Amino acid sequence: MKRNTEQASFSMLSNALTRKGVNVTIAGGSSYTNGKRIVIGVGPWDQMVCSLLHESAHLNHTNFSAIGNVMQQTSTALKNAINVLEDIRIDLRNIREFPGAIQSYQSSRRILVDIITKREFTNCLDDILYYVLLVGNLENGITAIKPALAGFDWVTLELDKLCLKYAQLAQTAKDTLEVRELAENLLLELAAMQQANQQEAEAEGEAEGEAEGEAEGDAEGDAEGDAEGDAEGDAEGDAEGDAEGDAEGKSNGNTSGKALSNSKGFNEIDLEQSFEDLDVGKLLEAHRYQQDMSNYSRVPEPIKVVPYTVQELLRGNPSNVFPAANLQVNGAVANAVKVMFRQRNMKLSGVTQFGELDEDRLVDAFLGNPGAKNIRRDIAANLSVGVLLDASGSMGYPWDDTHRSYVATKAAMAMTQALEKQSGVLTSLSLFGDFYLELKGFALKKTPSVLPYVELGGTSTGSAMMEMGSKLILQSSQKKVMFVITDGQPDVPQEVVGSLDWLAQHGVVVLPVIIGQVDVRFTGFKDLKVACIDHVNELPKQLMQLLKQHI
Repeated sequence: MKRNTEQASFSMLSNALTRKGVNVTIAGGSSYTNGKRIVIGVGPWDQMVCSLLHESAHLNHTNFSAIGNVMQQTSTALKNAINVLEDIRIDLRNIREFPGAIQSYQSSRRILVDIITKREFTNCLDDILYYVLLVGNLENGITAIKPALAGFDWVTLELDKLCLKYAQLAQTAKDTLEVRELAENLLLELAAMQQANQQEAEAEGEAEGEAEGEAEGDAEGDAEGDAEGDAEGDAEGDAEGDAEGDAEGKSNGNTSGKALSNSKGFNEIDLEQSFEDLDVGKLLEAHRYQQDMSNYSRVPEPIKVVPYTVQELLRGNPSNVFPAANLQVNGAVANAVKVMFRQRNMKLSGVTQFGELDEDRLVDAFLGNPGAKNIRRDIAANLSVGVLLDASGSMGYPWDDTHRSYVATKAAMAMTQALEKQSGVLTSLSLFGDFYLELKGFALKKTPSVLPYVELGGTSTGSAMMEMGSKLILQSSQKKVMFVITDGQPDVPQEVVGSLDWLAQHGVVVLPVIIGQVDVRFTGFKDLKVACIDHVNELPKQLMQLLKQHI
């Protein structure tokens, strides 16, 4: 399936993060990061790229532990100032680390422009912090933000210089703690500037008042007509005096644009009030939910991930492992897979093939060597396969063949090991229940001979499918297949249906393998071809039928 530019950008950035040990998940709900995992709420690809850029910047460069207590205990005003300056800092770090990401940032800021130009000014600190954010984006080279500046013509030269100063200081801040100090100083300088402007306005007002009193005394001795003339002159003088006595922060011209209809200028902004949550990630989330989300409403929220590695689990409980492989079944599955791929071999002449081509044979064929056209060869499969294994409580532990997990684990190992031996095939193997545990990722060429088995509670099949699907769609293979080995009904069948719809839209073929006799109508897989087995010996035949139909 051909990928659009935004999806390709998402894949490249996700793969770069994965190589650094970061787990990227696509799921229903909001986008967030916990420091080891980035969850991106499903939506249009351009929106998902925006969220991934923002969350990856936080994950790579924000010290959450250093400011966690501060963000919980501080005022909303200081919290927003920290968020804005930190976003400027981490975006620049991200752009320097991933130079190609600047184009994605340009695209993402068009969404931010839309957010800012549609908001109403609230005459509180938020108005100024939005301007700081815009100035910081421009300093970071993100020129797509420029259209949003049109609504800020009430910003005085003095205020603009202050905002630019702190945007530049944020760029060079070494860490989040320094950003916190900058935020505190920014608020202090804004307050001092406003106080100085107000004192200047009061002094000018007092001077005007004294002048007005003298004028009124003189007017008492004049004729009534002269008094009226003087009053008119005073009125004109007062109007001019008032204009001069206004704070420099007031608008220097007519307000322009719909958004400025209620903007009163810097002096009348309440610097202690802040109503919005000025975290770019949350602004993007709010914007996402304003779009048509009907195509994504059934996608389940992310599954929880087991916080231990395979090695840690093996050390902690070395007896809870997959049972020894059934060599006979493994061999039969391997032969079935091998035969299937051989049947798909093609002659070199007149067909489209995948994989590396032999240049010598192509030249011979082009020059008219009759024998060259009849030479057959193995074709690289260009295939990624994820095997998802149900480890819920109903499966039991794989101690003997009385437990469904015994059949399931042997089937999973046989499929994974058989497929990974084929040229051009990448495989992944994971357990799921209420939690998700990756046993082997696509980057690992060979499945370890010893794997831990952990009972993982309920059956969050739909969420687990999205977790595996998040990995599959990042692969560059032409064909992407997910086997789901389970014993039946998930906790929420509709989540399975929602995941199937989204995965199908993105070229992932899902092939369920059901252990035992189950009414497929209650599994969420009722519209799919399902393989049902009671014993692992039945797997090769069933697997062959599924692979022939879909691969």
